[in-house]
Amino acid sequence: MINKIGQSLLGLSLCFMVSGCPSIYNSEYYIPVDNQVGDAQPLSKNDIIRVVIPSNFSQNLVKANSNNINKNDQMYIMDVVMYIALAKHETEKRLQNLGLNVINTGYHSGGNGHPTVIALVDSSPIEGFEESETHTWDAPVFTDDMGRTTLSEKQGVTINYKTYYYKVKLVRPEGKGNSLFECNSSNESRDYCIAPANPSNYQTIFTGYATLTTDNTTTGINVSHLTTAVFYNYPNMMGKKWV
Repeated sequence: MINKIGQSLLGLSLCFMVSGCPSIYNSEYYIPVDNQVGDAQPLSKNDIIRVVIPSNFSQNLVKANSNNINKNDQMYIMDVVMYIALAKHETEKRLQNLGLNVINTGYHSGGNGHPTVIALVDSSPIEGFEESETHTWDAPVFTDDMGRTTLSEKQGVTINYKTYYYKVKLVRPEGKGNSLFECNSSNESRDYCIAPANPSNYQTIFTGYATLTTDNTTTGINVSHLTTAVFYNYPNMMGKKWV
């Protein structure tokens, strides 16, 4: 039986393959981006990259599928899990689009292979960063023979906005026994490679961070916008991106 997260992940994969995904109210987004180039040797075509997700993913996945949690908390945690999972897949896609060698990609990716570079990714709704805007207008109810409005009524719509973030750090772990090279995958993590709780002993190639405030609730579209903004014209610095 597919669990709740499995059903959601399946739905997202189908959403990318068909044209029936929810539409976006906003036609374009402003995404502030903070990219920093590190001191480590830049990425090369000889590098082998593995994308790993935060250590709290497994715990959140268990909570999201628990029956002992209230609905609001469950929905939030499910959002966190989905954003992390999609951040992994979108990061892999962006790196592959740069012509780089990425291993352990996709769903149930496992930990085979010997990476030289680790991409630490994370993404989530930012709790507490929510706002609403109400837009009103006068809608005609009756008109005269000349088409002029004789009676109108006030109508409106309320748009709810949330803020989401995406961050990535490309690092070169130092030392053969470095825990960053270990995948730490399990059934509880859906076989995704999990990062150590406190990764250390590495040189930084690049860090990217972006936020998006939108009324759109489709995870795949939001994460795609965020990763596109961060990796746009990689590795050049940038402060904003319209998508």
